[in-house]
Amino acid sequence: MGSVEGMLAQMRSLLGTGEYPPGSNHNKVTEWYGMNDAWCDMTVSYAAAHSDNLSAVGGKFAYTVAHAQSFQSRGRWHYGTGGITAGDIVFFDWSGSRSIGAIDHVGVVEAVHSNGTLTTIEGNTSDQCMRRLRNSSTIVGYGRPSYGDADPLPASDGILRQGSKGDGVRTLQQNLNKVMGSGLDVDGDFGPATDKAVRAFQAKYGLGVDGEYGPASAAMMAAALKGGTQPQPPAPRPPAGGQLQVDGQFGPATCAALQRALNQHGAKLSVDGAFGPMTKKALQSYLGVTADGAVGPNTIKALQKKVGSGVDGEWGPDTTRHLQQALNAGSF
Repeated sequence: MGSVEGMLAQMRSLLGTGEYPPGSNHNKVTEWYGMNDAWCDMTVSYAAAHSDNLSAVGGKFAYTVAHAQSFQSRGRWHYGTGGITAGDIVFFDWSGSRSIGAIDHVGVVEAVHSNGTLTTIEGNTSDQCMRRLRNSSTIVGYGRPSYGDADPLPASDGILRQGSKGDGVRTLQQNLNKVMGSGLDVDGDFGPATDKAVRAFQAKYGLGVDGEYGPASAAMMAAALKGGTQPQPPAPRPPAGGQLQVDGQFGPATCAALQRALNQHGAKLSVDGAFGPMTKKALQSYLGVTADGAVGPNTIKALQKKVGSGVDGEWGPDTTRHLQQALNAGSF
């Protein structure tokens, strides 16, 4: 059985791993897994397999929902971020539904900070393995692998329900009194009155009415306390503009610069540094090739002709360097 530090060491060794060509989902991680597809969870599996931790994370996974369900079935799942620590496998839902069934990304926690943010290492983020600074706004929950030196999970699974007690319940009761005028005794005891108030809150704001106060209800409560009626989705934080380093690495900064350039030509992209389907189609439209979102040899050759690199249909570092030079010169 491996260790937390062994898992983290393997994740750190993958930092900077990208895709060639960009957008292809092809690299040493996907070669090892045997499938060219979204590779965030493959990265977790790869690092676990190379640190004697594959059984600790539950086995090989590419589908994030199944991986989270595996942790849950083994009693090693926690909703939200309470008690999260380094080495935990953290699962994200960009839509903000906070539902396991809606999970679409995963990473490994490297550090937990006093302000509640996390440093994570994630594969397939802007087509690379990178460190990210995350807050709880898009986190569904986390799984705790059964490392040889794993800490015990918190006693609760992160859901407040009938029978729960403590400061979390007190805060919930205070908030229900503010938002709903529930008139609850703020005693930290989740009894029938608190259950009824939670269900009334969930019904008012269009949530599933189950009396369980989990991440989705908490996100709605945060919005309701500010007078809102819907949870606010997190806004993308694009890499800063300016001159690119001409290094042949197609990372978030280069992708964001490409998105800004495409927007100047009429695209209406969110500048988030992620080389997603809309960015790929906008690039293809600009280059005058079929806009199908699949960056294959025809798209790459058109790009290479545009930026003046060798035309071989393979997007490698030389193509990216020429693209970076063109973006810096404003000639793309």
